[in-house]
Amino acid sequence: MTSDNGDETQGEFKPRGTVAFVAAFVAVLMLMWFSIYIILLSRGATI
Repeated sequence: MTSDNGDETQGEFKPRGTVAFVAAFVAVLMLMWFSIYIILLSRGATI
């Protein structure tokens, strides 16, 4: 007897929420890095 109530099986699971969270986290990290980089450049820091 098979259950067909709309549940996704383990092979078809796509973690869309996790992908969105990781993408948002990476975007925030990039924004923070660039803002700190701009602050350092404006204060005359050299590489």
